[in-house]
Amino acid sequence: MFEHLSKRYHTILLTEAGLFNRARISILLQLLTAFAVLSVFLFILYFFQERNILLYRISLLMVLFFAGLMMLFLNVSWRIVGHYFMFCLTCFIWSNLLILKNGFNIVTVQYVLMIVSGGYYILGLRWGWVYSLINTVPIVVLFSLEQFYGISITLGMVGVNIYAYNISIIFNFLLLIFIHFYFFRAFKRTSKKERKLTANLERSLRSARIVAEEKTNFLSTMAHELRTPLNAVIGITNVLMENDPKPQQKEDLEILHFSAENLMATIDDILSFNRLDLGIEKLELTTFGLDTLLNNVYGALKLKSDAKSIDFFLQVDKEIVGLSVQGDQNRLTQILFNIVGNAIKFTQEGFVKIIVCVEKSVDNVLTVGFEISDSGIGIAGDQVNDLFDPYFRGENGTNRQYYGTGLGLSIASRLVELHGGRLTFKSKEGTGTTFSFQLNFTKVDPMVDELKEEVQIPADEIARLQILVVDDSPVNVMVFQKTLSRWNLKADVAENGQIGLDAVMKKTYDVIFMDINMPVMDGLEASRMIREINDKQKKGIYIIALTASIDISFDKRSEFGCMDDFMLKPFYPKDLEDKLHHVAKLKANRML
Repeated sequence: MFEHLSKRYHTILLTEAGLFNRARISILLQLLTAFAVLSVFLFILYFFQERNILLYRISLLMVLFFAGLMMLFLNVSWRIVGHYFMFCLTCFIWSNLLILKNGFNIVTVQYVLMIVSGGYYILGLRWGWVYSLINTVPIVVLFSLEQFYGISITLGMVGVNIYAYNISIIFNFLLLIFIHFYFFRAFKRTSKKERKLTANLERSLRSARIVAEEKTNFLSTMAHELRTPLNAVIGITNVLMENDPKPQQKEDLEILHFSAENLMATIDDILSFNRLDLGIEKLELTTFGLDTLLNNVYGALKLKSDAKSIDFFLQVDKEIVGLSVQGDQNRLTQILFNIVGNAIKFTQEGFVKIIVCVEKSVDNVLTVGFEISDSGIGIAGDQVNDLFDPYFRGENGTNRQYYGTGLGLSIASRLVELHGGRLTFKSKEGTGTTFSFQLNFTKVDPMVDELKEEVQIPADEIARLQILVVDDSPVNVMVFQKTLSRWNLKADVAENGQIGLDAVMKKTYDVIFMDINMPVMDGLEASRMIREINDKQKKGIYIIALTASIDISFDKRSEFGCMDDFMLKPFYPKDLEDKLHHVAKLKANRML
């Protein structure tokens, strides 16, 4: 029996997670037990000495206290039992005042103190205040009338049993000491546990930061190590495709180029997710034509839809056509590529449609709605809540024929949130899916005056540029030289930063393409030393960083302040051509 009650008691304690509430339950149980035992002892005393109304009162209270214990062990909420116990003690106090000749005595005061302590410790601030008020007010009133006005209100007619009175005094003092000791011991243990948890949390946070930094460093290193050889693969592929290959060779090169592009997209997705996960991804606002961007995305993905014989539509609001806006065109392109590319991937037949319309225009702020719908496989009901979780496709047990990291929609959702929007969707399995989101853009007036003042560059101006390539990879240098040859350009080459610095001292260049990581002297140190040359023309050379690290940001990191621009590896001929045109314009402006 005792073993069963003990197990039941521990089961009750386990229903509460906190040490503090467990202590409250323990105090309640022990108070009920103590008063039940006391009532049994007093019942025996009155039964053999004084069989009066006090015997019936103690009998009733004995039953009430034992009932409270039973309630606690019969799954009744301990808070309800706490109120029940406070009610029993209140009845005890008021019955003392109503039945006893001298009801206002030290025992009654002890019970009031028991109510005050137990009320606050067991039931908390609000109910502790209520029960304290109910029981202290009559005591204070009786005391005030008797002490200040000499008025004695005697309600009771029965005298107290001296043995019961003395036993109650001793018992109540011990119980009061126990209540405070047990409560504050529990409070001390709770505080100690809280301090321990706080210390463990701080250690965990420090460990998490270290792990996050190590992960970031690893991914940056991985990006550099993977993108560097990919630069050679994609670069050589582009060069070979420009040299009129045979039909069979062209097909092989296109497969090679496609595979390299997919690998590059996977690397970029992982790194983008890492930056978003760390909260270091920032919007970079530029001015661009929204309709031009949409047409470029449509044109780039049209090949994929045509390969699957899917109808692919782009519907753009007339108000957007020819409109220049300010926003992050790279992030918007990434959002659309991920969502639309995903729609094409999971659609075997039917259509994929992009609808873009102006939903609101206030002053210069334009709210544009994007809707991408498809007739693909749809999303199962049990997968809806996991759709934007990272690596969802990789962990999904169905549709394994669809390749991918599963990061696309997670990245798209986070990038939309980075813009201040929210990516939502509607889907029905086997029917299709519709994704939608809204973004705000700032309308920009056409820069007519700037265009008029722009210096017109002769077609052969690029061919007269003096170029220096500082890179320790012979393959990358070969790719760079072969790409430059299409514009009849040839660059001087330096294997490291020190040789590059020596070359600048001997010859004046218009632009330097500077690799970052090199032996002897890296690109950052070489660029700093070039800026310190006591020659205005040499120290002003336009320096473009060649880097395979996708997570660099020249406007945020001071160590890149000595460089003017950057170009990611692998680069595309169009990227290089744009950089050369920009340098040629700067050179022409200086000569005016």
